[in-house]
Amino acid sequence: MTQGIATQVHNGYVKTSLSMMDVLGHFIIWLFISVITLGIGLFFWPYAAAKLIINSVELEDGRRSSIGRLQCDFSFGSQIGHIILWILLSVVTLGLAYPFYLFGVARTVIDNTRIV
Repeated sequence: MTQGIATQVHNGYVKTSLSMMDVLGHFIIWLFISVITLGIGLFFWPYAAAKLIINSVELEDGRRSSIGRLQCDFSFGSQIGHIILWILLSVVTLGLAYPFYLFGVARTVIDNTRIV
């Protein structure tokens, strides 16, 4: 059992500053990267997409005043180990591991997210 600092939990809102142009630009860049890398970029894309979404989230209190934002601190270097493992699992399982990879990405990105 871990002990931490007690914080007050209250009702609030979650707001994102992500626009359709941000998403479209992100999609075009990763499509280009995936074509150039012959599909290897598709293993990096879920991390980039999750970070794009998480880093655009702002937390607000009940009066809609900003109380913080989410920041994902998962670096490219940290992704390499995860990606190599999942590439091997996907090849060995003939692609059946890939759906589980997406859940692994979500768990990893959330574990590396903090409120700033």
